[in-house]
Amino acid sequence: MLKFKCRDVGFDCGWTAKGKTEDEILAQCAAHATKDHNMKPEEITEELKGKIKSNIHKSWF
Repeated sequence: MLKFKCRDVGFDCGWTAKGKTEDEILAQCAAHATKDHNMKPEEITEELKGKIKSNIHKSWF
């Protein structure tokens, strides 16, 4: 299981994504960013994706 916390990339947000693959986490993050942070798809830059990827960690629960 992999886990990502929105707070880890600088947002004041308690949202967490969990999934089996990095791609699954990234898809959840994109949906969360557009819905909850009112970000447009073009605002989800390669730099932000890189920050997200570097903050995806293995989780035992």
